[in-house]
Amino acid sequence: MIVFSSNGEARGYDTFTSITAATSFTAAKISPSADAGTVGNKCRAVLITVESGSINFTIDGTTPTATAGTNIGHTLNAGDSMVISSFENVKRFLMINSEDSNGVVVKATYMF
Repeated sequence: MIVFSSNGEARGYDTFTSITAATSFTAAKISPSADAGTVGNKCRAVLITVESGSINFTIDGTTPTATAGTNIGHTLNAGDSMVISSFENVKRFLMINSEDSNGVVVKATYMF
């Protein structure tokens, strides 16, 4: 996975577990108001890594699902990484376990 300087500088981090409902990135981290280094700035990109399990995700605001045979969204599996670029895509990003009880762990690094 290559992260380019045009994606910005890393200024925040999250770990997501037990994602049994559609989950977005932490609003206060993608559009912060308290950190002097990021006040007024919007997140330009997020590097996500699936540490275990797998997720279905969307970036258009559609709710991803984990229903066998009719999954909605793209799938990332354990070991996969991806950069979600542009504030609008970051804001609309939603993810869910691709299976109800797969013990998913997703890490996210926010770039400004």
